[in-house]
Amino acid sequence: MRTLFLSLLPLLLCSCSSKPNIDPADFAGAIKDSFQTDIKTDGLKLFTYKARLVAPGIDRNDRDGVPAPRTAKEMRQQLAIREARLAVFEQQLVLGLNNTLKMNQYCQEGFYELSRVLHSSWGEIRGECHDGASEMDRIRFNNK
Repeated sequence: MRTLFLSLLPLLLCSCSSKPNIDPADFAGAIKDSFQTDIKTDGLKLFTYKARLVAPGIDRNDRDGVPAPRTAKEMRQQLAIREARLAVFEQQLVLGLNNTLKMNQYCQEGFYELSRVLHSSWGEIRGECHDGASEMDRIRFNNK
């Protein structure tokens, strides 16, 4: 009996501690984002980056079609899936912001993150650029 228990123990531990495997590719084409600039008169450059899920079925936090958990194990599994999806969505949010900033060259010397809000189907990052606004920045971005 002891040998059987010891041989099954690693399997039990692995099944309890494994996290759901969420593929970032699940989010490809499923996110709509926006980037808004705010250049103050003193040259301070602020921005707001927002992203939201637009593809049906990606946000699995909704209760429609998902049976209510009947056991504590099912509750833990559903919670683990939600947490994993939220973590991947947050990674996608940060990646989208970094790609946007790289593409439009708004914060050429980096930025300070002022706030981050994350929800199951949308997220927002507000920031302040390290560099001040040049005349070209004022013309190019004009508080879009």
